[in-house]
Amino acid sequence: MNGDIAGSRGLLRRLRGALALCVFLGGLSLALVSNGRPGFVWSALNELALFAAAAVAIPFYYDLFLRDVERGRFLGEMTRLLDERLLGGEAGRGLTVRAEGRPSPTEKAVFLEGAHSEIIEIGVALRSLAALFVSRPERDFTGPVRRLLSEGVNITYVVADPESVLMTEYARSLGEPELPHRAASSARELLAVARGFDAEGLPGRMVIRVTGQLPTCYLSLVDPDAETGRCRTAPYLPGVRRADSPVLDIARASQRELFARYVTYARAVLADSRPLDTP
Repeated sequence: MNGDIAGSRGLLRRLRGALALCVFLGGLSLALVSNGRPGFVWSALNELALFAAAAVAIPFYYDLFLRDVERGRFLGEMTRLLDERLLGGEAGRGLTVRAEGRPSPTEKAVFLEGAHSEIIEIGVALRSLAALFVSRPERDFTGPVRRLLSEGVNITYVVADPESVLMTEYARSLGEPELPHRAASSARELLAVARGFDAEGLPGRMVIRVTGQLPTCYLSLVDPDAETGRCRTAPYLPGVRRADSPVLDIARASQRELFARYVTYARAVLADSRPLDTP
């Protein structure tokens, strides 16, 4: 039925356009014929023709073309304003989605920057995190982490227990039988980094833990108990490389309920974990 109405409206617009064209051409032709001829009748006919062309045809064409342009411009402006209001409102603050996947090492350091008391990171293997300490120049990540530890910030890294049945089955389901080995390697590398920082006598401590649970997402929490707390998380999606998973940034100040759920998750993982030995 909507299609019939739209078709009727289109036909009506075409008829109006044809009528406008006829009135305009007729009035213009009559004006040209009567223009300059003497006598009251010709003068009146000329005025009538000009009126028909200007006062009838032009409004028709305005209604046919210009009004639609102005309506489209108005609707476009309204859409832009509504989008800005929505993005600037409560629903748009403190929640950022990065569809492109894992941020760069420099951006990761920026995300952790400004932590006051605690950082918690949880993942299945945390291979990329370990690589930031081992393979990247110190200025990219190790240096910023050292500054945080020197300011008394405590950092906890949690990986899945490489010897757990859950980890073995998860690796099998993904077709990545080497995943437990990678998790064990990451834990050893991170432990070596933690021991190096301990040797420097920094006030903040780095602790490496393994959990019997299987992390269902990557999670990075900064100051989870503070008003300025923030969270970065990426789901583990079957068939999608972990580096390509969408990343969600959450600020506690404006997304309290969502932020609290990830804090609850992190505490549950920590409760079912054990620390690797440090001197």
